[in-house]
Amino acid sequence: MLTRPQFDIACRALVGKYAYTAPSPATTPLKGWSWHEHASINGLGYLSRRTIHTRFSCFGTDDEELYREEYEEQQDESTATAVPDATLVCQQYIVYSATYQVPAFYFTMHDCNGSPLALADIVNTSLFRPSAFDSAELTTFALNIPDRMFPLLSQGDHPTLGTPSWYLHPCESAGAVDELMRELGEAEWTTEEGLVRWIEMWIMVVSTVVELCE
Repeated sequence: MLTRPQFDIACRALVGKYAYTAPSPATTPLKGWSWHEHASINGLGYLSRRTIHTRFSCFGTDDEELYREEYEEQQDESTATAVPDATLVCQQYIVYSATYQVPAFYFTMHDCNGSPLALADIVNTSLFRPSAFDSAELTTFALNIPDRMFPLLSQGDHPTLGTPSWYLHPCESAGAVDELMRELGEAEWTTEEGLVRWIEMWIMVVSTVVELCE
C-alpha cells in the first residue's frame, strides 16, 4: 500500500522517468501521463492522459482484427475523420484511493461528437483486452464478477474533479503488486526509485485488463 505523499512522489517521478523514453510496447503504458494538482486543495493531485480507441461491437472477431489494423494506419489528423464512428476519446486517470490506500484507474469515454458511451458500448472497445470480461455480468452501471464482493467496473465521481467517471475497483490491486515486488527481490533502490517501481508494477496489473498500449 501507499500513503498519499508516497503516491504523489511516485507519480511525479514516473512522469519524469518516461518523458523522453522512446515508445515501445514496454514503455507505452507508462508514457504520456501528466501530473495535475487540485486548483485550491493540497494533496488531491492525479495523473491523466488522453488516448484514442475504436469500437468493435458491430463486428465479428476476424473483422475486428482487420478493422483495428486498418484504423491504426489512419491515426494522423488528415485521415482520422474518415472513420468518425470508430473514433473514441478516452480520458484516463490514475488517482489515489484513500479508502484502499492504493492507486485507482478512472476513465471517461466519448464518441467523436462528445457524447459519453454507455457501459455496454465501453466494454466492446479497444480500451479493454479481449476476453477481459468473459465471466462478468453486465448491468447499466456496473460490471460484476460472480462471487466477488465489489463490482470489477462501476461508475463514480472522480475523487478530485468530482465529475462522473468509470473506474476499476482497486481492492485487490495491492496484493497483486506486492506479489510482483517480492518476485523482483531485494534491490538497492532509493526511496523514490522503489516507489516508482511499485507504481510501474501497479500499471502492469491494470494492464491485464486495460489495453494501456493504445
